[in-house]
Amino acid sequence: MRLFWIQTVCVILVLTFFNSCSTRSKFTSESISIGMTKEQVISKFGKPYKSAFTENKATGQLEESLFYRESFSMGNRSITNVLHFKEGKLVSLEQGKESEGNSVGIITNH
Repeated sequence: MRLFWIQTVCVILVLTFFNSCSTRSKFTSESISIGMTKEQVISKFGKPYKSAFTENKATGQLEESLFYRESFSMGNRSITNVLHFKEGKLVSLEQGKESEGNSVGIITNH
């Protein structure tokens, strides 16, 4: 019986440890939605560390991207969240490492 309790406590400790190591981005489907304005995003998540403007060659329309970096304590990992806006409305979110894309744009560091 004593062995059972020791094993149970060990399992609980291991599960608690792994749960505390989990990471979750603040940019989730619960916290952000397509169609939000740039002002709503900045109000909710703060000022981005960088923004970029690119011109869509097909339409001539300017598109703006806001860059937010998230760091996670376990393993010194970080991801970059890139939020893309057209006409002031959020149209897409990319998560991952920041790419050095071939598109030409104006980049503003904040």
